[in-house]
Amino acid sequence: MHRLAPVALTLAAVLATGPARADNLEAVAPPAALTSGCDDMDLAPFAAAIDQEVAKMQGMNGALTIGKSQVSYKDYAAKTLAPLAALARKGPKVLCAALAKQFTFYRNPGVGPGKFTAYQNPLVRASRTKKGPYQYPLYRRPPGELASLTTAQVIAGGLSGKGLELAYLADPTEVNLVQVEGSANVALEDGKQMKVSSDGHNGQAYQNISKLLVADNKIPANQVTPLGMTRARKYFQDHPNEFWQYWGRNPHYVFFKEVSGGAASGKFGELTANRSLAVDPAFVPLGAAVWFHTTKPQIANNAISGWQPYGRVALAQDTGSGIRGAARVDVFYGSGDYAMAAASKADAGGEIYVLVAK
Repeated sequence: MHRLAPVALTLAAVLATGPARADNLEAVAPPAALTSGCDDMDLAPFAAAIDQEVAKMQGMNGALTIGKSQVSYKDYAAKTLAPLAALARKGPKVLCAALAKQFTFYRNPGVGPGKFTAYQNPLVRASRTKKGPYQYPLYRRPPGELASLTTAQVIAGGLSGKGLELAYLADPTEVNLVQVEGSANVALEDGKQMKVSSDGHNGQAYQNISKLLVADNKIPANQVTPLGMTRARKYFQDHPNEFWQYWGRNPHYVFFKEVSGGAASGKFGELTANRSLAVDPAFVPLGAAVWFHTTKPQIANNAISGWQPYGRVALAQDTGSGIRGAARVDVFYGSGDYAMAAASKADAGGEIYVLVAK
């Protein structure tokens, strides 16, 4: 697996991680790619997402670090986010005409083409109780020292029988899938629906299982897999006895909670499909509005038919254990067939800019 999806650190924890290299952000000329299409999707969900973020920021103390300046959350909400939402509600022509005129674009200097991947909100089947094929739990966050157990210790039974089981899945590779994506829609065997989102992790370092398999010459680095299937998951479906050994070699373990409302939660509330990004907060301040440009897969007849460049305004709302670097970005694709297929294949260069009203 090429990256780990965002996990639910608290906002306070993210802001307390030390000096942010977002202070390296520099004002630059509007990117040339802006003229070829500044946004490719319906803007109404984006405006609604900004409204939610504005409401949150109005009650927050502290500031965003953008270059050499500190912008209070309240000021950023009022002077950048609210006007951006108003422009979005007027449609793409108005928004696109205004971006270069009314906003300053900030970027980390010396950044290359970046790396853009995507994550999704998968659908899995489960039971609230352990029975039949449903044997593999998603765990709630445990108290005390139990919250620091490694994956190998959890696999060995370190959390068993402590009443922490949130739901039981029928496929252990799906447990790992949900850990990677950070959230899921759960179809319970009694016909009910449940939504789960990450509730932090054990604090252990993340080890990419796909890279372990490649290093052990189990799968070629350029292996082609079916849409919606990562290289690692395909391998473990073909070699189920090896799954536990490799999963145990990744000490990083994610915990979950049941949520209501949207499919997944980030640092600023509910994530919005195609408009929420996971970023490295050392380089891109959480809560910032951004404009980014990358490439997305086109799907036809259950195969990738091509790659389409696109630009889009979005919100930096999440983080990820595998999302590290100034232009390392994970785009939240939401749920559904396209999200599942495209998220497993999306891996392209791109550029990201932080927006601040002039």
